Amino acid sequence: MVKKKINPEIDLLKFLFSVVIVLYHSKYAVMIGDNAPLPAGYICVEFFFMVSGYFMAKSSEKFDSLHSGRSTVDYVINKLKPIYPYFIIAFLIAFAVRQTSFFVKGDYYFTDLGRSLISAIGEVMLLMKSGIEYGTIYNGPTWYIGAMFIAIGVLFPLLLKHRDWFLNVGSLIISIFLYGYACQAKKTLNYLDWSEFTTFSVIRAIAGICLGCFIFSVVSRINSKDIKIKKTGKAIFVLIEMIILLIIGLIMQYGKGKGLDFVSIIFFCFLCVIVFSGVTGIPDILPQKFCSFLGKASLLLYLNHRVVARVLNHFKFDISPMGNLLIYIAITVCLAFMCNIVVELCRKSLPKLKNLLFE
Repeated sequence: MVKKKINPEIDLLKFLFSVVIVLYHSKYAVMIGDNAPLPAGYICVEFFFMVSGYFMAKSSEKFDSLHSGRSTVDYVINKLKPIYPYFIIAFLIAFAVRQTSFFVKGDYYFTDLGRSLISAIGEVMLLMKSGIEYGTIYNGPTWYIGAMFIAIGVLFPLLLKHRDWFLNVGSLIISIFLYGYACQAKKTLNYLDWSEFTTFSVIRAIAGICLGCFIFSVVSRINSKDIKIKKTGKAIFVLIEMIILLIIGLIMQYGKGKGLDFVSIIFFCFLCVIVFSGVTGIPDILPQKFCSFLGKASLLLYLNHRVVARVLNHFKFDISPMGNLLIYIAITVCLAFMCNIVVELCRKSLPKLKNLLFE
């Protein structure tokens, strides 16, 4: 079983699936378009929702169930703190690029800057897929973060008040119900807009986070047995994990439009159970610091890749689609690195600002 407090394999998988999403969104670059790899790469988002649900269930043990409202606010703040600085810098970069794009095309002028900033307030407040219409979305992929926090606001107090029922029964039933509804309504996970009662973004978030909570329950049962797995057993579980990853990869490459979106959820679920339970022994041999670095890089890549496609649409590189894809990846990495530098500089300046404003 996993001896390390933090499972480095989760960070490794976060990085892997964030790269998949970056590759998937390369289709928005005109020079890549239909040549973009992994046309069903959008299914990776379910993995991130499941991981969020797992850690929400794990963290809930530390919060007061008698004051579920206050505990929910505290949990949301704790989860938002490490994410939001990177989110806001990525938003500002996307905003600047998009406004410049409008100006170059002659569609917008700098006199519209104030109106554009006001219309972006919903995105800054993570309401981009709440169903409330407020204006232009500047950094589209960040819908995931907004939907996740809306889902947490609904599910966390329910988890605190009815922990045993929710973890063992309720979370699975809610997940099945919502994924079933999404399947019957749209036949695909690649839909984010309005349904009859909320957006499909929030439905995906609630369903995925609930499934993550159920995974926590399953993993807790496995780890409570304190089973000692031999090398042969670990090797078998490693093989199973590799097969699951291969199947997920094949679905992402060849499964779009073939009704396999919701089948992939089952494989992601099995993958999470194997990884979180540590039955492969892989987390014990992975370098903690390097995997932690990759985990952070996954967030930076996710937040900063979509704007690069918009930039590339203004250039016509007379090279192959693969060459354009490499340029797209290289610029995304540079932008993610720049975003990290800006955030770190802001954090170093924050104590001086506090001293200036407060005693």
